[in-house]
Amino acid sequence: MLKFLGFAVKVQLNVHDLNNEAVAGNVTDIRLMEFIDEAGEKREAPAVSGRMLKHWHYEAMRNLINNGSYTLPLCDACKVGEPIRPARLKDSKLNQISPSEDEALTSCCICDVHGYLIAQAREGAGVSVRRSSRAMFSWLMPVLEAGQGQKQVVHTRVSQQEEVAKGEGAAQMIFNKSYASGIYAFVSALDISRIGLIELNLGSKNPYAIDDTSRAERIKVSIEAYRELISGKMGASLSHAIPHGNPLEILIAYSEEGSLPFPVSPIYSDYIEKTKGIMPEHATLLYWAKEKVEDGLTFKTTIKEIFEELLSKV
Repeated sequence: MLKFLGFAVKVQLNVHDLNNEAVAGNVTDIRLMEFIDEAGEKREAPAVSGRMLKHWHYEAMRNLINNGSYTLPLCDACKVGEPIRPARLKDSKLNQISPSEDEALTSCCICDVHGYLIAQAREGAGVSVRRSSRAMFSWLMPVLEAGQGQKQVVHTRVSQQEEVAKGEGAAQMIFNKSYASGIYAFVSALDISRIGLIELNLGSKNPYAIDDTSRAERIKVSIEAYRELISGKMGASLSHAIPHGNPLEILIAYSEEGSLPFPVSPIYSDYIEKTKGIMPEHATLLYWAKEKVEDGLTFKTTIKEIFEELLSKV
């Protein structure tokens, strides 16, 4: 069974607003980050937080489970996409609960894979319990050798309510919003060996809270959720600004024996060579792009073939 999985993804995203996180009045501006290019020069360009990528991986898992693709348990918070987890619905209100680690993992696949933080005040004391995420994400950063673009545009909302109420013209609200385009890359890792693992019970003969069949299903849905990220299915504006996504390159590193280093980021021109050089002997490297460009990799002709191989190893 797979124990560790790393993704290095390069994708073209045109006219996206994945990083519209700075709001002032009726202006929503784009988030810019400073970084250093391969010549050592400081640059600034649109970038997307790893928190957002992690959230949309979480959303993809949640949707796959809620739509019946996988039959796996979710706590009441994860069923509806609330970040305060684990939680139980009581009197039409979600309340964070403080179960044992074993109970939290058994009752919720997403709390298991994406972790949780329980911080509750109690009389004379408090509860602070944290489970680290098994899914880890970098920021989505522009590829250093590629160009980027951004533009702020004017939108308007028109309401007829004022006309009805006052006999005047329709109410119009004008607002500004920024969009960006470019070639981006991100790195992600899934620590599969720790899915279902009870961290505080490592001395047990069976350190996992769930059986092998349940673990396999959780691993599969965690892997499947990456398909949606690669397609560009992420961001808060999917109703009107689906990114024009175009996957360009995918490099996968996986192991059935133990942990792996993270792949080198595709923002760098020599990331494939350096990733090959840093990986141990037990790593398997899969690669997809428009054409085969490197030796020493298992080349796949479609993205689907990559996921078929990964899922076959679970």
